[in-house]
Amino acid sequence: MSPLTNEKGMALLIVLAVVALLSSLLIEFSFSTLVDLRSVETFRDRSKAYYIARGGVEAARIILQEDRNQFDHPSEFWGELLAGIPVGEGDVSLKIEDLSGRLNINFVGDARGNPLPGYHRFVALCEEVLQVDSVAARALADALVNWFHADLAVMTADDAYYNRQTPPYSRRGAKLTALDELHLVRGFDEEVLTALRPFIRVVGAEPINVNTAPVEVLLAWQHSAAAGNVAIIFDRPDMDVLVQYRETTAFKELADLALVEGIGPRWSTAWSQGSVTVQGAVYQIESLGRVNQGSRRAQAVVAKQGNILLSLKME
Repeated sequence: MSPLTNEKGMALLIVLAVVALLSSLLIEFSFSTLVDLRSVETFRDRSKAYYIARGGVEAARIILQEDRNQFDHPSEFWGELLAGIPVGEGDVSLKIEDLSGRLNINFVGDARGNPLPGYHRFVALCEEVLQVDSVAARALADALVNWFHADLAVMTADDAYYNRQTPPYSRRGAKLTALDELHLVRGFDEEVLTALRPFIRVVGAEPINVNTAPVEVLLAWQHSAAAGNVAIIFDRPDMDVLVQYRETTAFKELADLALVEGIGPRWSTAWSQGSVTVQGAVYQIESLGRVNQGSRRAQAVVAKQGNILLSLKME
């Protein structure tokens, strides 16, 4: 083979190598450009989804304001799950839940470190939900009472525990503003909080809505007095019958409770006057906005009276 032929062969190899290298660089550049483009598109879609989710919260507030009757029951329009409602280039899903059926744990104790009627109800709720004895349930209630004690110069039984944590911290000395704050309160670990979360709240007035209260809360609501002074009127089967009744028939006024078989007029003895109602006061709104592959979730708590936004969390 002549030297000229060898040179042509080497030149061809070099050309092929350069073409392969350029092709690799072009593919890498194209892939990088595609990734960047997808990132921009995702950011764009998530930005749009944010405003759709935020708009969903406002739509839910309008729905609640349009509900002007004198009772609140999940069979009403606000209680329906609204899924995949088209909005612009995406869609929104709304879920509205009445929180008034839950026990407000801010009424467990007062600012002076004294237990309130909610103390005994909370103890009973813990016994029912957590399946613990009265000693363990009272320990949780006592921790809340101590957490609320406003005079930080007064040492409570739990202060030493908080000082031993890493890092150490002090009790709030005021009522709770969010359920997640319970992680700081002695005894409320993740397991306890997860179990109690569907039954408790920290917003709104103390009365519960009998149209939405779980069986466990209805049972605990009988315990408005100290142990030994409690007249237990209803048991679990009674409350199961009540809940089954309201699944198809809303309580439009408290007197309707007497229509439930086995309940009758005894409801007014079991639950202290003014502690139960048929109306909701505070609601939780979950709004999911979606645009293509981008999504954002908004969670809000609103007071129905006055249409007041109490909290808003975007995810």
